[in-house]
Amino acid sequence: MKIYNKHVLPHPDFYIVTFTKNPDKPYLLFIHGGPGFNSGIIEYLIEHHHFFNLLNDNIILYDQRNCGRSKIFPNSVSHQDNINDLHTIICYLTNSVEIKIIGLMGHSYGAKLLFDYYNQFHATVPAIFISMANSILIPRLNNLLFDLLYLKKSSPDQYNKIMQTMDNMNLKKMWELSEKLTYLFQENKDRSYLYWANLDCLDRVTDVQKKINLPMNIEVFISVRKDLYSNESNFQITIDSLSVPHLWVNGFHDFITNSVEGVLLSSKITIFYQSSHYPHIEENDRVSTCINKFLLR
Repeated sequence: MKIYNKHVLPHPDFYIVTFTKNPDKPYLLFIHGGPGFNSGIIEYLIEHHHFFNLLNDNIILYDQRNCGRSKIFPNSVSHQDNINDLHTIICYLTNSVEIKIIGLMGHSYGAKLLFDYYNQFHATVPAIFISMANSILIPRLNNLLFDLLYLKKSSPDQYNKIMQTMDNMNLKKMWELSEKLTYLFQENKDRSYLYWANLDCLDRVTDVQKKINLPMNIEVFISVRKDLYSNESNFQITIDSLSVPHLWVNGFHDFITNSVEGVLLSSKITIFYQSSHYPHIEENDRVSTCINKFLLR
């Protein structure tokens, strides 16, 4: 049963869409991951598969700069661009459209973007972080190891050449090697299994991707990632430094963001044990209920 009314807001630069179940209720703003992705899949799942039906409040989605259906700006995109854009969109929603925002929810890169937004603009609404590591070096190293694992099978000669150069590893070498292997991100078709624990969800999302035809922007992926890792002040995510109420959600099977300290030893992270990198999709009802309890509290 369809319970949300969909409306695309008239913004000159960004694709922004509201899903309203009760006009008297506030809105939760969702910030998609990437970098370079868009909100198309979540939008389709809300509209056609009843996702977030259990959420008490309304929800807003938007596509980041040069992503999905938002405007293509001529210059390369930086992480700071995305932070500034988020502030612009929040001001537009609260001042021009007069929408009350009850919370901000970021997924993966969107969670990092949200964390930095709070540090720069000192927002006071509650924060929800989904699939986030306590350092951006964790997903960088994990992804590099997966790329090397893929090369063992796909290109043994190239893998052996790289192995001969790996007498040691530091941040500079890790980044240079990651840059060299960027093309593998889309070439490795098995990578999707790292991000999903629920195979039915993987099949559904793969089908949705084909229907909506909104591919990631690889240029944004490269430029924002390079910008992030060029500044060591970006590396750590000190969640306890935030003065706002916050909820941190990770999937147990998430090979990208998890560490032993985070999954098994931390009381700061709410773990969903039937999910990988997309708990808000794989266990949508459970995550929605968790968000409701957090926002009511």
